[in-house]
Amino acid sequence: MSCESSTDQLRCTRCKNRGLACEVASSEDAAMYLVHLSGNRAEHMESTPESCYSQSSGAGPPQHRLTACLTSSSFTQSASPEESKEGITTPTYPSYPEEDQLPTPGTSSASVDHVDYTYQGQERPNFPEFLRDVLYDQPMSGSARAPEVQGPAMLDFYDDANLDFKEFDFGLLDHWNFEPPRNVPDQTINSEDPDAMTAMRSALVKMWTESPWRWMPGKADNCYTEQSNLPLPSPHAHGPPAQDSQTARDRPVQNTLHPACRDKILAIVLSTCREPRMASKVASSFPSASTMDSWINIFLAAHMCQVSSWIHYGSLSINSQWPEWLAIASAAGAVLTPVPAFRSFGLALQEAIRIAIPERFEENNRTIAEISKVQALVLVQDVGLWSGNRRKMEIAECHLSIPIAMMRYRSKFSRSAYPDIVVYPSDEGKVLEEKWKKWYQYESWKRLVFHAYLRDAQVSMTQLNNPSMSYAELTLPLPCSKELWFAHTADEFKIRYLESVTPDNNKPLPSLDDLFRDINTLSAHHHRLDVQFAISIYLHGFWSLIWDLRQLSSIHSPTFSISANNNTQLLLASRHADLVSSLKSFQSLTRDWHEMLLSAQESLLLHLLLLNLHVSLPDLQLFSGREGEEQARRVYPALKRWGQGEDARVALWHAAQILRMGRGFPRGHLKDFWSVAVCHAGLAIWAWGVVMGAGVRQQPGGGRQREDRRGPVVYLDGEETADVQAWVSYGQGRPAIHGLDAAGGGEGQGGGSTAECLLEDPRACMETAQEILRANFVGVWETLPPLSENIIAVLKQLEKAAWAVGMG
Repeated sequence: MSCESSTDQLRCTRCKNRGLACEVASSEDAAMYLVHLSGNRAEHMESTPESCYSQSSGAGPPQHRLTACLTSSSFTQSASPEESKEGITTPTYPSYPEEDQLPTPGTSSASVDHVDYTYQGQERPNFPEFLRDVLYDQPMSGSARAPEVQGPAMLDFYDDANLDFKEFDFGLLDHWNFEPPRNVPDQTINSEDPDAMTAMRSALVKMWTESPWRWMPGKADNCYTEQSNLPLPSPHAHGPPAQDSQTARDRPVQNTLHPACRDKILAIVLSTCREPRMASKVASSFPSASTMDSWINIFLAAHMCQVSSWIHYGSLSINSQWPEWLAIASAAGAVLTPVPAFRSFGLALQEAIRIAIPERFEENNRTIAEISKVQALVLVQDVGLWSGNRRKMEIAECHLSIPIAMMRYRSKFSRSAYPDIVVYPSDEGKVLEEKWKKWYQYESWKRLVFHAYLRDAQVSMTQLNNPSMSYAELTLPLPCSKELWFAHTADEFKIRYLESVTPDNNKPLPSLDDLFRDINTLSAHHHRLDVQFAISIYLHGFWSLIWDLRQLSSIHSPTFSISANNNTQLLLASRHADLVSSLKSFQSLTRDWHEMLLSAQESLLLHLLLLNLHVSLPDLQLFSGREGEEQARRVYPALKRWGQGEDARVALWHAAQILRMGRGFPRGHLKDFWSVAVCHAGLAIWAWGVVMGAGVRQQPGGGRQREDRRGPVVYLDGEETADVQAWVSYGQGRPAIHGLDAAGGGEGQGGGSTAECLLEDPRACMETAQEILRANFVGVWETLPPLSENIIAVLKQLEKAAWAVGMG
């Protein structure tokens, strides 16, 4: 490489020494290379022209000095002084375009042939100016600095690039970073309001630092902070709540809570009080036995409707239960009431029981094999896990593995722990009672194991981390039918059992691995299984398969320095196609099943799994500012490629279907994990709208192009029509979802007119997602559950970000 110059005075030191002519590089090209150039270390000074680091202007113009520096050092290895002592060198690579984590495992192989590791100049995608102004505090005057000079490379630098520029003459940047004034259009609708823009720049990052799942302990955070919620006002403590008017036949169990049991619960709470004054206030205002009995029955009624029911009502006697079991059951019921004071009391009671239960296990280690004790521990975690209180949620998540380990080491995951119970027509009296007792004890453990498995998968899908339980270790049979499970007596159990007898009864009940091998097994044994529970187990277990694929894809995806292995990428793509095919087969099998077998919950979960197969939710969270500005910049190129392909359209179809299923949830049930799924769907829609909007704005006349788009409106939150298929396959039409009116009505909610909500308007889509969550509790609660409120706040921040950049 040589340089060219018209005068000998302008020749750089390197060219003079080697007898070469100087060649002047353009300032813009030099700037593009500079931002990716690692600072050379002192050890290699002898191989680098002194003029590269000189502060004087005698060596020639800055362009000459930079050209010489680039020529000699771009491909050298540099080491920091600390690294040199240890004999470690770090290679300094040329500025290759960064290859980020691919959006989906399935698209890995398709991208291999298009990977280009040579710099393509201005063809690299810019990180959009408008999004940078929202995310990051980088004030820039449009009249002073041109966007092109800012350059794509600066915004897409590698995570491990050496950015130590202390040895460079930064006075050179004055020549490169500024050009004559240009007319740069405003990128935001409120750019004249500095205070508003300053707040909006940090809004997305702040959204995650204050998210429901990030807890930074403070000085006042401890197990005693909630005890102020234990004393109830007198009317609430001793007066019957609204639910107490229910008739006896509406109660899940007929026996009522004795005052002696209530006193045992009070004793547990008082033992956790640190101050005598607080203990006195709690004792004087503690709820009556009738109030706590009502809360217990509220919980039992809700639990009976739960897909993963693990309490056997036929054998349940309230007053013979462990006091901690009764306490956490009443706390769970209080949390379900619409009265804020009761909900606060329930969470405070849960905290007291969380502290007390470990002591009971330590007093007698044999209690870990008693199901009522393990049930109480699981229920304590259930209440905390979806409470919306960041401290409780983190503590609950940290302790999820405790009951899992208790059951794992008691061999409750193995088929051998559940021998077959055969009932004959001749069985009567004590023989029948004994068989029924053994059966519901086995079934209770089995259902508790699967409940823990479902919960573990939900936490993994929420946090996008590793599950604690493996599908491969669950060799136990699937849950038996609801008719057998809800039988109240041994005689009723016998009748239901004999009704389900078929020639297949000689075969063992299928397990989860049987469903993975052949989903048609579900149809063959539907009369013996709790089909809805089995479907939920299958879908939650399928998340582990998706997560395994995601983990493999993350370590085998190409990087800026390592190209992809074609064989590995082909295997991953094949596995991705296999998983999609399996879910499609399941969808076809259950398409005509009754809602009792495939409810809105299972349908929503199915679309959430398919969404995860077609988009990387971790990348979407990074793009929205979860880990700061650098990570958001890093994933933008990959998301832009994703947004332009069919994978994005398939993902948006499933995201819209999640919103549709959310509208179909029964009143007051779109909460906990299901509200998180709505948030993930909204995030996918928002990211696509922002990324595609950025692409339109970067084109000349981009705003007019957005307005001039024509084509039929395709509603993605409806049935799969020919128009939907045409858009998913070829991008024909304008994707939209049904909006909700101010009254909060909508499809599946029994009221409210709908309006057109285009996906290219992320602000309107975020408003719709918020209204879906709110509408589910209209007429049920005066206020939303805390977790739902937190999720709505996240969606609101995304909405504000879209508004700040003029989208909507």
